[in-house]
Amino acid sequence: MIFVLSGKDRFRLLRRRSDLKAEFFNEYPEGEYVALDVSLSPLSAARDIASASATDLFSANRMVEVEGAFDLPEDEKKKISVVLAAAPPSVRFLFLSPSYGKSKDALGVFFGEHAKIKEEFPLLSREEARAFFLSEVRKSGCPVSCSKPACDRLLSLYPDDSAALANLALTLSFYKEEGEIALADVELFLIGNPKEKVFVALDALLSGDRGGAVALLLREARIESGGVPKLFGLLAWQLRELLKIRGEYDAGNTRSADIAKSTGMHPFVAGKLISRIKDFPLSRLRKGFFLLSELDSDMKQGRADPELALTLFVQKF
Repeated sequence: MIFVLSGKDRFRLLRRRSDLKAEFFNEYPEGEYVALDVSLSPLSAARDIASASATDLFSANRMVEVEGAFDLPEDEKKKISVVLAAAPPSVRFLFLSPSYGKSKDALGVFFGEHAKIKEEFPLLSREEARAFFLSEVRKSGCPVSCSKPACDRLLSLYPDDSAALANLALTLSFYKEEGEIALADVELFLIGNPKEKVFVALDALLSGDRGGAVALLLREARIESGGVPKLFGLLAWQLRELLKIRGEYDAGNTRSADIAKSTGMHPFVAGKLISRIKDFPLSRLRKGFFLLSELDSDMKQGRADPELALTLFVQKF
């Protein structure tokens, strides 16, 4: 079974690769996955693919990912076609390339006849980018929509960058939670508001998306001049705000307007925090402070890489 994914939109291409890989392991939990970049050894590409796909009676089902095949010499492409034709049915092949290549070369002809899936991921047109962004917003699971001005602003900055659009769709959806993403919401993130981004990251963590939380925090640390140390300070600030809310909540004060008045917070901030306070028991908040202090000390004394310390915080909190 052969799958061919091509196109210059690498984000969408690799996402599809991940889907196919997940489907393979869902079907064969004990399966094997082998990845090759044949451009690194172009004169032995066919031999390397044959070796990666060789099986015996006791071999598990296997998926072989191949990059760089369309850039090989024609003779090597012909050899690969022979290898693929002789491969056992228990082996799946996944070919990845920025371009499909010429339809009349050896691989193009072979894939035209034998590939089960041939999908192309070109750079998005403006309308395709709009549809893609809105679909990513829907995938977030939050009951939000996006206004036309907000969408147009994003498309003007990232006209064909599907990775940036996907990340912003997730970030803005978690931030907004419900209702319509307005132009003002977009501008907030474009000018950069680290406090809001820390809240979004914690929100992602609460939703079970630790990977998303790490990605959001690492991206913020890399673009902020203060890096991870500054972000640790913002995390500590956020935990202190949550502790204030926790104290009021445990004392029986559960209305956001009353909490805002007693703590001096902005009502919007108090409302956002009170909506999540049940997920932050006092023991967890104290653990968070202790963990931040411990990792901050390790980082400052050179015992932990800053980005590793940030990742560990998300994993353990």
